[in-house]
Amino acid sequence: MEQKDFQHLAASLRPRLMKLCAQFFDSQEMAYEAEDAVQETLLRLWQHRERMDDRQKPDALAMLIAKNVCIDIKKRGGAWHDSLEDSLYVEAGEHTDQVLIDKDSRKRLAIALDRLPSTQRRMLLMRSEGMSMAEIAVACNATPASTKTMICAARKKMTELLKIGRNRK
Repeated sequence: MEQKDFQHLAASLRPRLMKLCAQFFDSQEMAYEAEDAVQETLLRLWQHRERMDDRQKPDALAMLIAKNVCIDIKKRGGAWHDSLEDSLYVEAGEHTDQVLIDKDSRKRLAIALDRLPSTQRRMLLMRSEGMSMAEIAVACNATPASTKTMICAARKKMTELLKIGRNRK
């Protein structure tokens, strides 16, 4: 499957995937999880494109992937960053100054990420996971130029948010 074909497929699947994923995350707080699940679904479908044969229906496969992604997110207990807020312990459950500083830094990072627009947050996270600009553009149904611009804007906004958070202390 060529990139152009996949972009067309992704655009046609997105509304159905959003509807399916939104059913898994019924509370207002978890609405952004549905968006993340759709992005993860499209990414996995893109990665699986080489192995799809003519008999396999991409829309059926996408729905199956989406269900599995949503179940995985629910098993983790929600947002990817919830685990960042988990307590960090050293031996015997005692906290050290460095552990507390690390926990605070992770919490500030998660808060700053949550303040980014959802598309910028997704793109920035994909980039931090090692995806190329072209791969991110395909996964997000965007042009490579707009992807680069959005990631740059996300990095700049993160820098500003983290500076503001540090100055409030």
